[in-house]
Amino acid sequence: MLLPSALVVLAAAASSVPAQHPVDSLHDRAKKAGGKLIWRYKPNRSVIYPNIEELAKRSNIIVVGRTVEQKPTLTKDGKFITQDCLIRVQEVIKGDLPNGHPLLVSLPGGAYRFDDDTYAYAMPVGYQPPQKGGTYIFFLRGKNAGSAFKGYQLASATQALFAVKNGLVEPADLVATDPLVSKYKGMTAPDFLQQIHRAVPRKKK
Repeated sequence: MLLPSALVVLAAAASSVPAQHPVDSLHDRAKKAGGKLIWRYKPNRSVIYPNIEELAKRSNIIVVGRTVEQKPTLTKDGKFITQDCLIRVQEVIKGDLPNGHPLLVSLPGGAYRFDDDTYAYAMPVGYQPPQKGGTYIFFLRGKNAGSAFKGYQLASATQALFAVKNGLVEPADLVATDPLVSKYKGMTAPDFLQQIHRAVPRKKK
């Protein structure tokens, strides 16, 4: 059963931030931890989409792309880390972007080393972050001027990223009971892409 659409939109707007809100900065926490902090946080699961059609509706941009560069960024308040990924777009399924266009996507979590050589790693639990050089399908929402993230953000903190490995789809979400994991994990990439194309209305010429 889906949540009312207004509630879905409201919750999705905050889907890329972690559920926990520490009081101290990551730098302070790393120093208190002896110079190295590994923070395992739970991604926001306040909204769970039942199928790819609903996820596609909530996404402004859907692309297939390869990660060519990754850079960790500390948010301005110092309490969270984002992994800023430069994506070389291979196919645009939804959105006004040209193929081959470089796209900056800010993903939650990552490792950051401070000037005093202390280290913090924000590790999402039950989630596989993208790897450099990998091919992925990204479901994204537009940049938010008030966001701590630099680039485009995932339309869902857990359900909006799928790797393509050896021709098969591998969700970044590792929770087996998630409906998108149970439905699409192991599906061939052509079949999965076909379902996404069906879910996205064709542009009128």
